[in-house]
Amino acid sequence: MIIHDRSCSTNASVWPQNAEVNQFMPVKLIAPPHTPFDSNGKLNLDAVPRQAEHFRGAGVSGVFVCGSTGEGQSLAVDERMQLAERWVAVAKEAELEVIIQVGHNCQPDAVRLAAHAAEIGANAVSALAPCYFKPATVDDLVDFFEPIANAASSLPFFFYDIPVLTGVSLSTIEFLRVGCERLPNLAGVKYTNSDLIQFQECVRFADGQYEIWFGCDEALLAGYALGARGAVGSTYNFASPLYLQMIAAYDNGEEEAARELQAQSIALIRACQSFGYSAAAKAVMSLIGIDCGPVRSPLRNLTDEQTEQLRRKLERLNLLDLSSQTVA
Repeated sequence: MIIHDRSCSTNASVWPQNAEVNQFMPVKLIAPPHTPFDSNGKLNLDAVPRQAEHFRGAGVSGVFVCGSTGEGQSLAVDERMQLAERWVAVAKEAELEVIIQVGHNCQPDAVRLAAHAAEIGANAVSALAPCYFKPATVDDLVDFFEPIANAASSLPFFFYDIPVLTGVSLSTIEFLRVGCERLPNLAGVKYTNSDLIQFQECVRFADGQYEIWFGCDEALLAGYALGARGAVGSTYNFASPLYLQMIAAYDNGEEEAARELQAQSIALIRACQSFGYSAAAKAVMSLIGIDCGPVRSPLRNLTDEQTEQLRRKLERLNLLDLSSQTVA
């Protein structure tokens, strides 16, 4: 595994090609796993192996732990560490790469989480911008990240750019320009940002040396056409075969088929959004036989009636069966 130095001149993917199911896939899908809770709202780490088994069979390349889908900002620091440890242990057998999201409004806590991720053997770390007292400039953001990245200096570091949730809408391309000089282990960006023009700039920055993971599931086809070769998305938890079929169709010149599959993805996401996306997405996991438990407050769980309505809606759209397919 090779990381970038301060000259911004090193070129390599951070992912070793060690999982047979992923060797020939043109795009790496990384699932941000739901954090499993029991009925009392406590961590249910016994559910992680079942999640990992499902991901491996569905063609997922890695996991992005404690991200937005995983309700990372609703977990205590010790819970995040326990969850990270469990995923690192389980992922070895499942041949999944593990990226730990260590961002926190409290910089010392983020530093602690990053150091812990390196200690337990994660493959990479990522951090979102602080979202209460927000950085006003790119320099402020890099200042905030510097000790966090340094705490995991042996690992690739990825900026988790998700302005819709953090409220931090700084220039991502400028972050790369500044960050490549000051963060020796900067490896790229998890780009959950709808600005496709800037996405192209990021993909082409420094002759494409940085990994820009596309984070908008409902527009992955566009992202792929513009150069995305890695993607992190919530629906890859339960619908990764749909996206892999879409990419295969596009590569085979079947563009209309690819667009139809992207439309199915949008319909799936809209169906979940109609019930409150985060809770509905977790409910879908239970519908395909992988119970990850409830969401944490202030998110609101679906009622039994709403879960049944969601199931019927997905069945009418012929979407629920796509969630349980496997990739040979």
